[in-house]
Amino acid sequence: MINVGAVPCGRPRVGRHRGLPLQNQRGFALLLSLLIIFLMVVIILEADFQVRADLRAAGNFRDDLKAFYLARSAVSAAEALLKDDTQNSNTYDGLDEFWAFPIPEYPLGDGFLSGSLVDEERKININFLVTKNSGGDRVVESGRKAQLERLFRLLEVDPELVDPIVDWLDSDNETLPYGAEEGAYQGRDPSYSPANGPFETLQELHMVEGITDKVYKKIAPYLTIYGKGQVNVNTADSLLLQSFDEGIDETAARIITGKRPFDSVGEFKTHLKDELNGVYQRMLGLRSLNWLAIKSNYFLLSAEGRVDRTRKIARAVIKRTGRKTQRLYFRVE
Repeated sequence: MINVGAVPCGRPRVGRHRGLPLQNQRGFALLLSLLIIFLMVVIILEADFQVRADLRAAGNFRDDLKAFYLARSAVSAAEALLKDDTQNSNTYDGLDEFWAFPIPEYPLGDGFLSGSLVDEERKININFLVTKNSGGDRVVESGRKAQLERLFRLLEVDPELVDPIVDWLDSDNETLPYGAEEGAYQGRDPSYSPANGPFETLQELHMVEGITDKVYKKIAPYLTIYGKGQVNVNTADSLLLQSFDEGIDETAARIITGKRPFDSVGEFKTHLKDELNGVYQRMLGLRSLNWLAIKSNYFLLSAEGRVDRTRKIARAVIKRTGRKTQRLYFRVE
């Protein structure tokens, strides 16, 4: 009789899940190896990134420093150029001289140097709008004020803005018709007072009532705070020459510039008298002929040092006295 519930004789039965623990161990080891490799790759990539960043930073610092010294060297070059001009061409300062030509990009070391010199005496010195009289009082120079108003009209700038500039300079608190004194500035946030004295920088014009940045950019190339209030007729541009008198139009200014350079102020006066006698007589009456010069002593240098993509701009104001030079302003940015 056969027992149905009995296990048949022969090969014992193997469990269906007997090999899984070993497979799980092998899978875990593989996963752990992959994780370790992944972490090592991350660490290597991070280290590589950091090294590259450090190298880039070091390269940028190196290029920045080189560009800085390239721009700075332009100041020494400009000083040498002005000294040489004094020694070899001392009669006048004009646009036909070597210092007046811009320097195109010149290869120097690993980089390039470029720049230009502009004499400040080709411009109107705004500090001479107000001068001291014999009694020591600061009074408005009406002729110079009228000249600046003409210049503003030529530049398509409201000539009424000359009044707040004059009020900034004079020592009283009496407001000109279109001017601004203490009250106009006390209402600002923060409040301040007008200087009631000379401008120390040209950028100070931004503080004057009505002089916006747009206006400043238009007038700044024609104004200065350096010099003795005389304009070099050998370097002044057409618009500034026209500002001396209503009778000097674009055609007359072109005739004047065509006769340059003048070896003396007397030569210029003679030319003006022969060509534009009416202008000459008016300027003689206003004593504005005393505002003329044929030499310059103050120069503005703008230079750029470039290494690869790094650029540095140097600006300097250089005063020349004989064969000596003095830096009145220097900045690299």
